[in-house]
This record gives sequence, C-alpha cells and structure tokens, in this order.
Amino acid sequence: MMLATAEHHGVVSTTLTTFISLLAFATIVGVFAKFVKVPYTIALVLAGLAVAILGAAPGGVVITQELILVLLLPPLLFQAGLHLDLDLLQKKAVPVVILAIPGVLLSMVLVAVAVRPFLGDHAWLPALLFGAMLAPTDPISVLATLKTANAPKRLKTLIEGESLFNDGTGVVLFLILLAAVFPTGDHESSLSIVDGVMQFIKVAGLGVVFGLGFGLIAFWILRRLNDHVLENAITIVLAWGSFIVAEQSGASGVIAVVVAGLIIGNYGTKLAMSKQTVQTINTFWESIDFLINSIVFLLIGFELQDIGGLPTLLQTDVLLAVGATFLAIMVARALMVYPTALTIGKHWPSGWKHVVFWSGLKGSIPLALVLGLPSGELKQTLVPIAFGVVLVSLLLQGLTVGPLIRKTGVANAS
Repeated sequence: MMLATAEHHGVVSTTLTTFISLLAFATIVGVFAKFVKVPYTIALVLAGLAVAILGAAPGGVVITQELILVLLLPPLLFQAGLHLDLDLLQKKAVPVVILAIPGVLLSMVLVAVAVRPFLGDHAWLPALLFGAMLAPTDPISVLATLKTANAPKRLKTLIEGESLFNDGTGVVLFLILLAAVFPTGDHESSLSIVDGVMQFIKVAGLGVVFGLGFGLIAFWILRRLNDHVLENAITIVLAWGSFIVAEQSGASGVIAVVVAGLIIGNYGTKLAMSKQTVQTINTFWESIDFLINSIVFLLIGFELQDIGGLPTLLQTDVLLAVGATFLAIMVARALMVYPTALTIGKHWPSGWKHVVFWSGLKGSIPLALVLGLPSGELKQTLVPIAFGVVLVSLLLQGLTVGPLIRKTGVANAS
C-alpha cells in the first residue's frame, strides 16, 4: 500500500512539476517580450526553438491527440469568437467568406502540391492534410500593431474575422482529412471530392446548430444570474461542453465553439452581463489564451527535441520543404486578396490590400494540429516543416508588419 502511494505521488509530482514549469517559463517569456518590445508570438516561437536546441524538455511528457484537440483547441477558438464584433463583421462578410473558404481551399491545394515531393511514399491525402493544417492564421501581432497605430476598426474586424473563419474552415477540413488518412490508425482510406464536400457541409451545418443551441441556452441562463464568478464558470463549461457534445454527435465541435463564442461575445456581454462580469470574463479568457498559446509553442519544442532538435530543422529537405510551403501559402494568399480587393474591396483605402495580404501569419493553431497527429513517420516528417513555416511567418511577417502599416498609411485612412 505504501509502495503504491509512493509511486502515485511520484507520477503526480512529475506532472505537476512539468505543468508549473511550463507556466513559469511562459510567464518569463511574456515579461521578456514586454521588455524588448517584440510581439509575444515571436518570443514564443523562439522559446520553443530554444527548448529544442537546448534539450530542455523534461522526460516522460506524452503529447496525445486528445490533449491537443480536446483540451487546448476549444478555448483558443472560443476566445477568438468572444471578441469579434458581429455588427462590423456583417459589413465585411463577403470578403471574409471569400478569404476564409475559397482562400483556404486554394491554400490547402497549393501547399499540398508544394509539400508532396517531400513526403516520400505518402499519397496526396496526407499532403492535403498538411495544407489544411496550415490554413488557420494568427494575426495577433498585426492586430496589436494596428491598434497601436490607431488604424480603422473596420480593417481590424476584416482581418480578425477572416482569421476566425479561416480557423474554423481549416480545422474542419483537417479533421475530415485526418479521419481519411488515419481511419484505423494504420491504413489510409480513399476520400472522393464529393464525399469530402458533403461531409464538410454536414458537420459544419450541424456545428452551427449546436453552437446556436448551446450559446442561446447559456445566454438564457446568464440573463437570470448576477454572479460574475458563476457566470464565468458557465462560459468555461460552454467552451469545452459545446465542442465535446458536438463532436460526439457527429457535428463540428470547432464550428460549435466558434458560434457559441460569437453569441456570448456579441449578445451575452451586452444584454446579459454586468460590467463587472464582462471585465471578469474578458480578463479570464485573455489569460487562458495567453497560457494555451504558450503551452502549444513549448510543446512543439518538446516534440522537436524528440525528433532530433536543430539538426533536424536544418536538414536540406526540411529547409526546402519549408521554403516551398511558405511560398505556396503566399502565392495562394496573393491570388485571393488582390482580386478580392480589386472587385468587392474596390472601395477599400489603397493600403488595406497590402496589409490584409501580409496579415496571414501562422501561429499556435497549425502547431496544435500537427501535434495532434497520431505518432508515427508522418508526424515526424511534418512537425519540423510546420514549425519552420510558423517560424518564418512570424519572424518575416511579424517583424515587418509595423513598417508596412506606417508605409501604407492605413492608420490615417478612414
């Protein structure tokens, strides 16, 4: 009995130590980013790289698919929906939909074409899976710079709305393709275009229904409460509950949690909550977003360490794959943004199209998705490529978006 207790205590101690170490390291990175005045996501990706180079990852850390897709993904999506203004989004709905659906599909296909030669004997489905994985964007540093520059809120809403719906579309496509590539964990299955489209429509449509249902139920309860602690707890249950129930019912948990977040952020905070509750919820979810983004970037460092660290990243095939993939992403984005700006966005101020084009940074969600792959050769191949693309994106785009915003004069545009 004493031996069993000691063993159990050892496991708990290791887990707690690892978790607390992650939080402590994330906080240190955040403080460092503030002092040196660099975007936090850039500091995080460099921290993940440092973990891999220094071999600082603790032993015994098991990164499971459930940990990533069920525990870490829902709060990232819920928090994004919580802060998006639907009234402003409706005015930019057409370009957002174009960039988030045809844009994601085009990016997925071009990335698949670019990465396919580097996947050895793997077929097209894994390449398309990787393309869907890299579809979500993370324009945090762009939005922060736009806010500092006092840019029009309409531009910020366009970029943020596109990012949110990119996330939803990309993750749904990823999960559909994941089930096709790993139907039993051993063998790849076939998936026709028609089957894929029909499955996408089905799971996305059901996801909207579940999100509306859970969001409205939560809204109804929130209107009858006046307790900021309990109301905050309801949003926590809503974020994970809507995702889990929708997924178990054959719907898209991703779409469900995004829709639920939009309802609470646009109606719950305005019609069902006191100012104190709104402040509590905003502070809580910003903290959760900070912590989960941090954990994802550090976990990718753990994974990189397991597959060889920096030498793996610097392999010629990996560098070529990163370059080809990043180029494919930028070509796809240019092919969608500039024609959209010349037609639907012809009334945009002249500098908007360049900022929108450059705002498609890659961040924590693509890394979370690649971590969520089943262990095996494909995951070992894709992890360094995905990390390399995110690293290039955050450093190249993230560090140059400020000068671009100043040069284009969007802060002075109405």
